[in-house]
Amino acid sequence: MELEPVNTRIQETVPEELYHKLVAQIEKDFILTGIKYDFNNLKPNELIVCLNEIMEELLNKEYPVLLSLLYRMDIPESVINFGEEETVELQLVNLILRRQFMKVKMRMKYS
Repeated sequence: MELEPVNTRIQETVPEELYHKLVAQIEKDFILTGIKYDFNNLKPNELIVCLNEIMEELLNKEYPVLLSLLYRMDIPESVINFGEEETVELQLVNLILRRQFMKVKMRMKYS
């Protein structure tokens, strides 16, 4: 599993305030989708591992909930490439982080 490069990028490039806003946005979208999980005290590496485990669980057991989550986050299902060498779970984690960062940055810019 290639989680380490993602962990390193978050730890090296994201200011602490932005990271906390990112976590809050992720948690908000998960709660609105019906997924209860407390992401608040997770370090970046723990967040990545946690999201990966949740994506694996949703893919295997609750695919409709996963689709609902992606819809809420404004991530089209069509961007997921099931034939890639990279795991689908890791693709989802990267897509979620990228989209949530964009949301947080846009809110900070225009508020």
